[in-house]
Amino acid sequence: MHIQTINYTRTFNLGNYSSEKIGVEFALNKGESATKALDAARELVEEYHAENVKRQKELYDESIRDGLYSALGIKKEEIIPTQSKQTLADKTKSFIDSCKTKEELKAWELMCKSNAELKEYYNNKLQKL
Repeated sequence: MHIQTINYTRTFNLGNYSSEKIGVEFALNKGESATKALDAARELVEEYHAENVKRQKELYDESIRDGLYSALGIKKEEIIPTQSKQTLADKTKSFIDSCKTKEELKAWELMCKSNAELKEYYNNKLQKL
């Protein structure tokens, strides 16, 4: 027996009573492994679905954002993009660095308490002062 084609189809639940069926069919040459082809087909379908879900989420988020802007009477071109990609931890470290006295530094003690990296950074600065 010789398998000539491999077909893999999967139905993905998208929620809200909707689904998406994605499939792929491969033609096999003599000597090619049907199992490997089936694995490749499954991988291709899964990868395509993941990309499609990501794309749909981006579109959904954009439409929600646009709807919110519209409801608030804000035009898209009026939105000023944020320029800082600095994380909260990085900002906190810069504030800690700017402290010149132990009293100033004490104000950041509570903020650093729940984050091990910030706590260590805080303690190092405290020792330096």
